[in-house]
Amino acid sequence: MKTVTANTAKQQLGQVLDSARTAPVSITKHGRPAFVITTKEDYDSLTKIKFEQFKREVRLGFDQLDRGEISTMTMEEIAAEVMAEFKQS
Repeated sequence: MKTVTANTAKQQLGQVLDSARTAPVSITKHGRPAFVITTKEDYDSLTKIKFEQFKREVRLGFDQLDRGEISTMTMEEIAAEVMAEFKQS
């Protein structure tokens, strides 16, 4: 994956976008990876994969409830866990 700084991306946006047509481009900010530019098609594909994984996890949770495997977590703990996983992906 090609990597450019945020400043370079700003100055050479057209070139960065052209590069992103063939492969994602990583953009660093203060020396750390911060963003990735990719095509709309790749983004849609990743979003679909993420949504399918979420649906599988929800189904698993309902299956556990059906088997009587009830969690002792509070709604706040569950919400925090779901949000943390969502932010990581």
